[in-house]
This record gives sequence, C-alpha cells and structure tokens, in this order.
Amino acid sequence: MSVKPFTIAPDAAREKLIKQRMADYQWPVDMQLGADENPWVYGMDQQFLQEFCRYVVADYQWQSTIDELHRFSHFTAEIDGLNIHFIREDGSGDNPQALLMTHGWPGSVYEFNEVIDRLAHPENYGGKAEDGLTVICPSLPGYGFSDAPPRPLGQVTTAAMWNKLMVEVLGFDTYIAQGGDWGSVVTGLLGLHHGVDKGPDIGKGCKAIHMNMYGLRGEGVPETEEEQKWAADSQAVMEAESAYLQLQMTKPQTLIYAMNESPVGVAAWILEKFYSWSDLPLSHGRPDLLKRYSMHALASNLMIYLMTDSFMSAIWFYRGFAEELPHIPPGEKITVPVGVGKFNDTYLGFPPRRLMESSFNIVHWAEFDDAGHFAAMENPAQFADAVLDFTTAL
Repeated sequence: MSVKPFTIAPDAAREKLIKQRMADYQWPVDMQLGADENPWVYGMDQQFLQEFCRYVVADYQWQSTIDELHRFSHFTAEIDGLNIHFIREDGSGDNPQALLMTHGWPGSVYEFNEVIDRLAHPENYGGKAEDGLTVICPSLPGYGFSDAPPRPLGQVTTAAMWNKLMVEVLGFDTYIAQGGDWGSVVTGLLGLHHGVDKGPDIGKGCKAIHMNMYGLRGEGVPETEEEQKWAADSQAVMEAESAYLQLQMTKPQTLIYAMNESPVGVAAWILEKFYSWSDLPLSHGRPDLLKRYSMHALASNLMIYLMTDSFMSAIWFYRGFAEELPHIPPGEKITVPVGVGKFNDTYLGFPPRRLMESSFNIVHWAEFDDAGHFAAMENPAQFADAVLDFTTAL
C-alpha cells in the first residue's frame, strides 16, 4: 500500500470532444412559461444550461482547474485493489492533527478547493498556526481520479478503506473525520466502526467526527412538536426531491446509457442539484445560482466527472448504499466526540439536537445561515471556521 505522487493530466483530445458535443447538442423545445414563473421548478432551466454550455465551450479551460487543484500535493495509494486518489496538505504548527475530509455526490474534491488552505494554515486568515490541520481529501471510489470498483460498493466498505488509508498507509495513529452528503455517512461510519474506542487496536483510528449533513441515522423517534414538524417537513422534501435517488439507487445502469456521451445531459443532472440544494441569494425575487457560485467553479466540478468519465461509477455509490444499508443499530451509539455544523441545508438538514443524542455523542453544535448543502463551496470561510471551532476544542 505504497503512496505514489499523482499529477492530474491534461487531455486536449478529451476536452475538445466534450466541448464539441456540447456545441453540437440538439436542444429540445423549451417550456412556455409566464414571466413570473420560475423554470427551475420543473427541473433544469434550459436558458441557464445553454448559457453554461456556451461558457464551457468558449471560455473554460481544463488546465485552469488542474492549476487550482495542484496548489496542493496529490497522491494515490492502492487500497483493497483500488488506486485511491487523495490530496494532502500538511498543517502549520509543530504537531498538527490529521483531518480526513470526504466529499459527496454530485460534488468532488473540488468542493474543498477553497477550504484546504484555511484549515491547514489558519494563520493566513487571522487564526493561529498551532490550530492548523494536516488535511487529507480522498476522491471516493469511482469518483474523479480514484479507480472505479468492478461493481458497486458502498459507504461501509469505503469507511474501512479510509481507515486503512489513514492508519496503515499514512501512519496516523489518530485522526478527525469530516464530511457532508455521502461524506457524512462515511464519516459517521468511521466513528461507529473505526473509532479509537473500537476494534483490536484501542487508541488507534478515528478520534472524533464532524458532519455538515444528517446522513447516517440511528434510532431516534420524533416526540416533541418541533421534532414531528421536522420529520413531516423532511418527508415532504424527500418526496419532492428524491426521484434521482431512487433511480440511482435501484437502476443506475439505465441512467448511465442515457447520459453516456452526453455532457449536456450530465451538466443538467448535476447543476440542477446545485440549484435545488444550495442556499442561494435572491436576484429579482428568485434564487440565483451565480450569486453563490462562479461559472468556473460549477464547470470545474462538472469537468472532473466528464474528463475522468466517472459519472457512471460515481452513481454506483447509490446502489452500494442500497446493498450495504449503513445505519446505527438500535442500542448502539457513536461514542467518539461528534461535532455538528448545521447549515441551511433544506434537502437533508439536521433534526433538533435531542433526536440525535441517543445515537451520537454530540459535544459541539453550531448553526449557520449563509450556506446550504455544499457548505464548503458556498461559504468557505464560514465552513472552515466551523470545522476549526470543533477541532481546536478537542
């Protein structure tokens, strides 16, 4: 399980092909809506998608994303037969704690592009060097620059791989795990199965976790009026927003054939989630995606999927969830310290604190109102401060 340096390669032919397919796309007839209607209510806004594709074709350069990401060191390590890609940025100070950060879907390691330096070198942003963290950001199996598994695997398997990466490959006796989206599920499982209080090597493994999404679930039952309202609201949101989840979890191959060789289709599938799940500022009374993200940032995240041809293997992670069914069993609890960063995530937001405390050893709870599901991308400064507030208090 040796570690090898990794360089993100330019691929002019692949980039040209993607842009050509976007330019040649035959657009369907758009819906005819009233001036006061929001087209995003029906899914992807065609006008925005056309504007985005024009930007990618005319202005975007893959090399610019490579240059951004290569501000940090990249590596691969073979774990359980897969070459796993990860970013490593050693923290300031004499003895920085290790922080393992896991992204989700439809994100990538690019989600952490603007927070890695803030976490590793807080002295550059008004903080203290001794609070710096050695940041490790892997690409999930089948995502981006990591190998695709031969068939779907899920979050239980990934958590075991991540613990091997941190303890056996990189040699950290202990580490803190952080995650949102799928990353929150993997992070929860690291605390549950690979905590310093678990397994044959007591004292080694995950010593604390921080989550910015409610992923791994326990046995908490809504009782109070506030909790019951949260449960009802969550059910309504799932009914409105989870069609993609059911498809990717049950019949991923069907979607793959529709999306293969269609960068416009993949862009629509991914960008619509950034619109629906982000905490977007308003423009002319409507949420505005470009008030939160630049075209370049949206394109960079998308192109990691397209340039590595990993859309297919990435959505297998949903089928892996259906097969592994990760959860906290009744009577069990994550006993390592747990931190919660409750952002304004209207898709998979946290319940009231009491509902989680039977399954999580919550020692830190902080609420924020200027970022949503993709908190690290939406508000890097606020996200980094939330994580550092937790890690410095341990």
